[in-house]
Amino acid sequence: MTGSNTSYRIRQGDTLSAIARRNNTTVDALARANNIQNPDRIIAGKTLVIPGARDGFEANVPRPVPRPAGLQTGGAQPRDSFEAGTSQAGMAQGVTPAGTAAVSGTQNGYRNIDLTAFRQGGSNSESAIVVGTSEGNRTPSGGFTASYGGHTDPGNSKHNRGSFSYQGGGASSPSHADEIWNRELGRVTPQYQAAAQRAGLDPNNALLASSFYDLHTQSPRAAQNFLNRELPRLAQDPRGVTPEALVDARVNAFRNDAGELRAAGFDHSETRLRADQTRRETALVRALDARGYRDGGSSTSALPAEVPIPRPRPEHLTSGTPALPAEVPIPRPRPEHLTSGNTQAAESATPTDFNDTAAITPAADRPAVQTNAPWISQYDGSQVVRAGDTACFRAVEAMVKQAGGTVTGPGNRIQVATGDASGGGVTVDRAAAQRGREYIDSQLDAGLPVGVGVNHRSGQNSDNVDGITDHFVMITGRGVDEQGRTYYTFHDPATNHRDRGADTNPNNRFYVNPDTGNLYREGPTTGAVVQRHFEVTMVRPNA
Repeated sequence: MTGSNTSYRIRQGDTLSAIARRNNTTVDALARANNIQNPDRIIAGKTLVIPGARDGFEANVPRPVPRPAGLQTGGAQPRDSFEAGTSQAGMAQGVTPAGTAAVSGTQNGYRNIDLTAFRQGGSNSESAIVVGTSEGNRTPSGGFTASYGGHTDPGNSKHNRGSFSYQGGGASSPSHADEIWNRELGRVTPQYQAAAQRAGLDPNNALLASSFYDLHTQSPRAAQNFLNRELPRLAQDPRGVTPEALVDARVNAFRNDAGELRAAGFDHSETRLRADQTRRETALVRALDARGYRDGGSSTSALPAEVPIPRPRPEHLTSGTPALPAEVPIPRPRPEHLTSGNTQAAESATPTDFNDTAAITPAADRPAVQTNAPWISQYDGSQVVRAGDTACFRAVEAMVKQAGGTVTGPGNRIQVATGDASGGGVTVDRAAAQRGREYIDSQLDAGLPVGVGVNHRSGQNSDNVDGITDHFVMITGRGVDEQGRTYYTFHDPATNHRDRGADTNPNNRFYVNPDTGNLYREGPTTGAVVQRHFEVTMVRPNA
């Protein structure tokens, strides 16, 4: 069954794969729908037909009404089954893939965005381009400035690289740094969503979300204050969520609970900090406007087009050290792959760390291994008992059995997730996540696949043993990608099509969350289950 088609105008810097991810489809489907002979070559300004949602589960089918809390089901025992239709995706109202139109609940003239799609695509992601424009490493058109390849942070003398001026370890290239930081933004997104909703603000608003992502990139400490203290104040601001109000909120986020400004990189000067925050917010507005995120509704107040960038004092300078000149050039090596023809004019990069930026490290390398496990659709009645929407676990049992293993009962599970996180995703028992991954590795090394439960939607699944798991898939192998990150391949039974469900689909990969140790697959929060954001909830050992 096919949903209605939509259209999309190609922007500078787009790739077909990034467009496919943002619109819950595939490169092959886009190529077929638009008669594209070479998927690696698309032209900015052309309009693409985006095919409607296909198989798995229809995106426009409403989700069933959740079971009231505390409702008992008689003498039913905990089991791995699901209410009819729970795997069908209800499209979140007012949320659209990045780059498409939807009026935001926060009436400031900016559209809603799908926060997951906004972060997808590495250096081609909207988040990398928009925040990168604020950082001075990108241009609103998606171009690269000379500082993208690497430069010294004037605030703390650390080495920055990539769109986000990443300063942590484990990045093999600027583009790898962008992928690492997009994962970090994904890690803090549920907390941001919950805080915005508590304050009565729309977390999907493009300007608000971009401002939070930008502030977290500059100072996670200030971003935490922004969520805890400034969002409730922002919701009461008579100006609304405007650039000016956001600048005030950002400046105040650098204050401690006693109201003292703590911005060491700016010598604790509010004048210098405000100038920097104004410049950054202005850059965000310029990038969002250039990339089409205005909804044509309420107009936003304009910030100055050109704001002087203050020169921060490095932390190692004492008060007796002469101040640095305001306009000292920042050395910015040109990335080796950029030529003078495709490098845009450099914009000054600003400090992104005030002794509190989190260092995010990628997963450690592990030897590659692949089991010879079959793929089976949960809709295949010839191989799956009671095939259909609720047969994912039984399909996993059948796949593991054909590969030589036997999935044990739920009482023997390794429970990784401890609950549904507010705003989406799950909370994780780190020790259990480590045990689960070690078990998976041991089974793969022995040639056996492993069934795992995953969460892909908010809200409890009251018919499953843990109340958290929404779906089951089977891990089939382990590999290392071109960026040195360990991944785990998996078969997904939630489709009739092998090219989507089997582990040969490059989208069917779990990566390791460096913060929790849990396995996850990046993806949208709506649409067909086989494309959604997955987080492992439990590991089901073999007998």
